[in-house]
Amino acid sequence: MKKVLALALALILCVGMFAGCGQKSESQNTEGGAQTSDTQTGDAGSGTSGDPAELTLWLPIYQFGDGISDEDFWNEKLDAFEAENNCVINLEILSWSDYATVIYTGMLSGAGEGPDVVYVTETYDLINAGLLAPLDEYITQEDQEKYVFLDQGAYNAEGQLCTWPMMAGNPCVVFYNMDMLEAAGITELPTTWDEFYDVCVALKEANPDVWPFIQSWGATNGVSAMLASFWPFFFQAGGTVLDDQGNLNLDSEATLEVLNFINKLKVDGIFDDSIVTMDDPNGKFVNGEAAIIINGTGNAATYTEQGINWQCSLGLEGSSGLATNFSVDSLAVASYCEEKALAADLIKYITSAECMDDYHEQIYGMPSLTTDATYTESEPFQSMYTDDADKMHVVPSFEGSASFMDQFQQNVQGMLMGQLTPEQVIEQTMTYYNEQIVS
Repeated sequence: MKKVLALALALILCVGMFAGCGQKSESQNTEGGAQTSDTQTGDAGSGTSGDPAELTLWLPIYQFGDGISDEDFWNEKLDAFEAENNCVINLEILSWSDYATVIYTGMLSGAGEGPDVVYVTETYDLINAGLLAPLDEYITQEDQEKYVFLDQGAYNAEGQLCTWPMMAGNPCVVFYNMDMLEAAGITELPTTWDEFYDVCVALKEANPDVWPFIQSWGATNGVSAMLASFWPFFFQAGGTVLDDQGNLNLDSEATLEVLNFINKLKVDGIFDDSIVTMDDPNGKFVNGEAAIIINGTGNAATYTEQGINWQCSLGLEGSSGLATNFSVDSLAVASYCEEKALAADLIKYITSAECMDDYHEQIYGMPSLTTDATYTESEPFQSMYTDDADKMHVVPSFEGSASFMDQFQQNVQGMLMGQLTPEQVIEQTMTYYNEQIVS
């Protein structure tokens, strides 16, 4: 199983130019009968003229090693779907450069130019422009029971599911340097915010020259700063990023609760003044300069390679219980697609154990999407996915999200320098958002 990069990169990569064009499969079965889903009737793969239906599928490159290429892998897998459904799948593998811009532009071009089924990383603009078709009518009871992360797709303003998770994982978990904890007389990992605070105080007293806990409020952008420093605590405090109408919901008690906790860590000396310029907390943890860090599970291998005696927990229990954030990229059907039922069947096939088991082994290793798939994650991470998937939350896409997070980061820095109160961070950030972004 190849784990070449962490999925968390998908949150900050804007992805672009064509890496290459896929090709139409040469093993079409134009005489085969079509398969139908539980929610459709007739031949799923029958075009209006009686010829095989065609779908254009856009996927990004994920093979960064020397194994089978994405194009060869998927063309081989798609042969079976084409034969079973009497259809043609035109596959295109795209590079990651400006990917979000490329797919948005392509979908604006409409049928014949853009994809019918597409891998999406950023969804707000696509959904807001009406480019993604709702998928609810194609979801069966069996799908709901089998797909582990189905609820973590993106929704439109009407509450309809518009994306189907394909790459889900890399939750932000709490890593502990156990040698440092044991030297401070700490034998059990904390489970609550209060216990966590007490552990930080004990670590500070035992070794004043080491960061008890470190965050990245000096990251190069707000998206990176909030990824592991804010969102895990926000979900533990019961926060919801968007309200029922799809509006940003950061002017909330959950946000204030998190900011008060972060500010307490600074006021009480767990953080020093350099926290506002800290842009490499991972390096501090790797070098033994920090005892605790929140980071994606994809960093575990590096910690092991560096000889760190680490343990981790999924997260802490806040006022609303245990939770954390994780990353999800998905598949979607274009609203202009003329074969939506067939496109939905294609998405289910791609994300099935039949495809994903081999994909995770040969192309890119990620947690399994379905209950019938082969789980290959090492412990303790496999248990997190099998037992606690419902405690992992996606930060949904919203209008001006990057600009909002940049402003939020700057105001948190002001709070950590004693210039703003937690209440003022919220007030000034939301004022900026309402006046400069959504006005």
